[in-house]
Amino acid sequence: MTLRFLGKDTVDGGSPTLFDDDGGRYVLQGWIVTDPAVLTHFDLADHETTVEVPRELMRFLPEGVTVPAGSPLVLDRGETYVFQGRLITDPTVLTQLNMPDHETAIEIPKTALSGPEVNRELERRGTNV
Repeated sequence: MTLRFLGKDTVDGGSPTLFDDDGGRYVLQGWIVTDPAVLTHFDLADHETTVEVPRELMRFLPEGVTVPAGSPLVLDRGETYVFQGRLITDPTVLTQLNMPDHETAIEIPKTALSGPEVNRELERRGTNV
C-alpha cells in the first residue's frame, strides 16, 4: 500500500496525520486512546483499535467528504474525534509513517465517510445512503 499525504495537525507534541492509500481507504495516524469511558462507546473487533485526532485534521479530507454525524465508527468529542478502524500492522505501511510511541494508525474505509463521491459509489452498489 502506497500512502499519499493529505495533511497534518501538530498539537501538544503529537503529529496526527491523514493519508489516502492507493485503494479505498484513508489511513489515520493519531493518539492512542486509553480512557475506558471513551472506549465504552465502541464495539471493537480483535483487529481494531481507536485513535483520537484534532477535529481540524479533517479539513484535509477531499472536498465534499465529511465525517458523518452519529456514525458508530466516530465519537465527536468537541475539539477532537475518536475513530474506530482496523489497526495498521503492515510493515510496508508502518515504514511510511513517522509515528511516536504515543500514537498508532488505523485504516478507515472511504465508504465510512460521507461526500458526493462516496454517495455515488454507494448508489452504484445499490446501498442506501
